Amino acid sequence: MSDTIVRSHHLFLRHDLSSDGVDQRLRLVSGHSFDFFSALENKLAVKMDGMNARHIIAVYLVVQAVGTAAWWGLLLSMPASVKWFQPEAWPNNALLGFWLGDSLLLVGGSIATAIVVVKRTSWAAVAVWSLAAAVWYPALYCIGVSLLTDEAWIAAAMMVSMAGLTLAMATIHGNAAQSPATIRVTTMSKTTALCWTFAQTLLFWSLFLWILPKGIVELEDRMGLPAFTHSGQSAFSLVLFAFASAIGAWSGIAMAIHGDGTPLPTATASKLVVVGPYRFVRNPMALAGIMQGVAAGWYFGSYTVIGYALAGACVWHWFVRPVEESDLRARFGDNYGQYKLDVRLWVPTIPSPRGSEVNA
Repeated sequence: MSDTIVRSHHLFLRHDLSSDGVDQRLRLVSGHSFDFFSALENKLAVKMDGMNARHIIAVYLVVQAVGTAAWWGLLLSMPASVKWFQPEAWPNNALLGFWLGDSLLLVGGSIATAIVVVKRTSWAAVAVWSLAAAVWYPALYCIGVSLLTDEAWIAAAMMVSMAGLTLAMATIHGNAAQSPATIRVTTMSKTTALCWTFAQTLLFWSLFLWILPKGIVELEDRMGLPAFTHSGQSAFSLVLFAFASAIGAWSGIAMAIHGDGTPLPTATASKLVVVGPYRFVRNPMALAGIMQGVAAGWYFGSYTVIGYALAGACVWHWFVRPVEESDLRARFGDNYGQYKLDVRLWVPTIPSPRGSEVNA
């Protein structure tokens, strides 16, 4: 059995790394071995698909409440740690003044919202979206402080991460007329799809490519970790960032125009998109985002930021991709199966005439 799996895996890798003679190589793989390999690849997707969206929301909100309470425990038990999260010129009690709002809205609000989501109350959607708004207010305040002082980026990164995840939970829950879902097909006009895609892109790029890297760089500075430098660093990193951003923008536009939806899973396209950059790799937005993150780390001279970008690639590959591909297989069947055979995931593929015939 193990020899069969190894041989099948070898053939599968040959198929994934070369588009020449793909049909002949696939025929060499026995049906049973290929089925085993597919099941192994999608094991995580099956488990995550089986999770109730409401439970995902509730578990996250409980973790958020516990994490916020633990952070306040750190501040109160170790007063010197306050300096890590506020501008140097601020008095010590300036940050501590948020204790009441955080206790009631972030800790208490997260717990209360988790309860009403699990109980499926009629106003659960209102509670989730209200909590998201409540979290975004201090997040925007922290960003404003960091922009004015170029300090406290650690706090800004933490708050924006919390706000972004809470907003993600709100989109998973949906409005009162929708059922909670991690993937929700949404058909919209091209203009609406483009507008939403632009808003999502602005939010994601600001969070993952600016605020979080700034927070990481500030943390490195606090810990005494030096930045690396070399000649032409800024110019080369900016060129890579611009190239990756162009791919990301092209991908989003293609998704909106040809898919009648957005890249966001909870407002995903209703059509299979295989045009534009999707002719070359199966998820050009993920590839572009990773390159952007590496470019940001290169620009800041931060190995940690580069590692953060590569870690994001691993998270997407092992946790997000299986779920998305499972959904695409379920909705588009053989069309997606053929597209997956024709186009590689990470390494660009030279488009074939047959690949362009897949229904878009």
